[in-house]
Amino acid sequence: SPPPPPVSRSTPAATMSHASRHGSSSRHGGSSSSRSGPLNLDQLKQPVFEVLQKLEKELKTRQAAVDSQRAELHNRRGEEQRKREELITLRAELETQHAAAVAASYGIWACCYRPPTERSFEVEARKERRREIANYAREAFEEADENDDRELTLEELRQIEGDNAEIVMMEADVNGDGVLSKSEYVNYKIFVAKQVGKMARKAFKAADINGDKELTVEELRVIEGDNAERVMREADVDNSGCLSRREYVDYKIRCAAHGVDTF
Repeated sequence: SPPPPPVSRSTPAATMSHASRHGSSSRHGGSSSSRSGPLNLDQLKQPVFEVLQKLEKELKTRQAAVDSQRAELHNRRGEEQRKREELITLRAELETQHAAAVAASYGIWACCYRPPTERSFEVEARKERRREIANYAREAFEEADENDDRELTLEELRQIEGDNAEIVMMEADVNGDGVLSKSEYVNYKIFVAKQVGKMARKAFKAADINGDKELTVEELRVIEGDNAERVMREADVDNSGCLSRREYVDYKIRCAAHGVDTF
C-alpha cells in the first residue's frame, strides 16, 4: 500500500504571525469605527426646529388673516342687518303716514273710513323685527361656533360680543353649564330687545314734554344728553327732523341687538 500523505504542521512562529496579522486587521477595523464617532443629534435637530418654526410662523400669519376676514364679514353682516331693521321701521312709519293721509282725504266722509290703526302697524313691525333679531343671532352663533359643536364657549362668544361676552354668558346661560346653546343665545337676544324696548318707551314718554308724540333735538337731550345729535341722525329714518316713538324705540333695540349699550 502507498505511504500516507505527510501531515502539515504549523510552526509556532507561523501561528503567531497569522494571529498578529488578524489582530492587526481587527484593530484597524475597530479604529476606523471609533474615528467615525456617534451621531450628533443636536446638529440634526437644528434644521428640523427651523422648519417647524417657519411653519408655525406661516400658520400664525394665515390665522391672523382669517381672523381679520372673519371680523370684517361679521361687521358687514351687522351693518346689513341694521339696514334691514331700519327698513322695517321706515315702512311702518310710511304706512302710518299714508293711512293718516288717506283718512284726511275723505274730508267729511272720514267717519266712514276705518284706516288701519297705528297699533296694528306697530304689532306687525315688532314681529318682523324680532324675526330679524332671531335670524341675526342664529347667523352670529353659527359664525362663532368654530368647532361646530353647537355650543359657544366664552372664547367663542367674545368673537361676536367682544367685551360684553362675560356678561352675556352669565345672563344667557340658563342651565349653568358654562356654555351657550343656540336657543339660549337667541332667546337672550330677543329678551334683551324686549327689555330695551320697554325702557325706551318710558324714556320717550318722559322726554316728550309737549305730548305731540315726537321728539325734537332739544327734547332728545333730556334723555340722551350730548349724544342727542348723533341719535337724531342715526334714528331718524324718514328724515323728518324729529323722532317718533317707533323710530326712537326701534333705534335703541337695534343698538342693543348689536351689542351697543345705550342706557
